[in-house]
Amino acid sequence: MDLKTEQNSFYSKFVSLGQKVTVRKKEIFIKQNQTSNTIGYVNRGAFKLVYQNQNKEWIKSFLFEGSILGSIPSILQKKPSTYSIVAMETSEVFIIPTNEFMSFFETETKYKTFMIQFLTNLYLKKEKRVSDFLLLDANQRYKEMIDEYNQNLVRISQINQAAYLGITNVALSRIKKNSFLNTPKLYSDTTH
Repeated sequence: MDLKTEQNSFYSKFVSLGQKVTVRKKEIFIKQNQTSNTIGYVNRGAFKLVYQNQNKEWIKSFLFEGSILGSIPSILQKKPSTYSIVAMETSEVFIIPTNEFMSFFETETKYKTFMIQFLTNLYLKKEKRVSDFLLLDANQRYKEMIDEYNQNLVRISQINQAAYLGITNVALSRIKKNSFLNTPKLYSDTTH
């Protein structure tokens, strides 16, 4: 069985065994500092993974259709989540209890290969995100964000884009204006 077939089989488990729930825009799927006992599969919709401290918000990443929603510390260590998962639009998610999710790997070894690949990709994405923050300026991070989220950029508000980049909304407006003046085609491709 190839990896794509394993992935489809894995996701079909969520659909067949999971409970379909609607998560409204701005509703919290997993709350920071709380332990979660469910994991979800995004059938339709968009989410942001958010770190909050006082009134400041940093966005770790965005998740769209076909993504798995969960907190690794909660799933693997039964610890409180270090971030919240918040719907950016009304979304449809199939959820299953974490213990049922973990039993997939005990009873069906075909999912282990998929999960190893999934966790490897997650690690590599996180590694890139950290290095981008340490090594790139805001303009370069903005271009990286466009590359990564190009198809879904119109679904991400400017405020959320700025929080993802670690800059103010005003600074992002300047970057967009300068980028547009220098490369107008870049924007015409992301708005359709």
